[in-house]
Amino acid sequence: MVLRLRGAARPGGHDPGGSLKARLVSVAALRPKVSDDLEWFFNMAECDMGDQSNYLAMLGLDGPGSGIPSPEDAAEAVHRHRRIRDRLLSIADSDAGVLQCAYEHHPWPQPLVRRFGHLTGVIVRLACALDYWPEDRREQRVLEMVRAEWLVPECVARVGRTLPRLRTEAEARLSRASAAFEATRRRG
Repeated sequence: MVLRLRGAARPGGHDPGGSLKARLVSVAALRPKVSDDLEWFFNMAECDMGDQSNYLAMLGLDGPGSGIPSPEDAAEAVHRHRRIRDRLLSIADSDAGVLQCAYEHHPWPQPLVRRFGHLTGVIVRLACALDYWPEDRREQRVLEMVRAEWLVPECVARVGRTLPRLRTEAEARLSRASAAFEATRRRG
């Protein structure tokens, strides 16, 4: 099903404003985006599913943190988390890892984030590819931050060949991973 935007040409009619396809919106595009699901899964799911303190509510205080989510909201968050997790587990580990790099929040240097957005984490991880990859997650974070800082001068100066190559590779990997994840959404 397709919705027609105001001002779009009628079928078989003249389209003076340009391509008719550019003016049509698929109903599928109106459902929550893949990026919304992944952003929530990697950054907010635990808060929505976890135990909530009722301390402020018990004191009768209103304000941030005083509202306790209903059990139904928490159950829906658990169901959503499980559904997304199952979809991530059904795609290749490398694709799931790319999605995690792209959507998990990190305190990346601002010049990188402003220039590359969601690609920043993927670019940084690709820059770490030639380094020894430690087993400990904390050491991995340190290595990622060192590599991120190493990329900043090239990002700011906009010279060099490293970032354009990394960006091209990151775009290809993120596109492939997103397509794989989207395919799981369509299957079920």
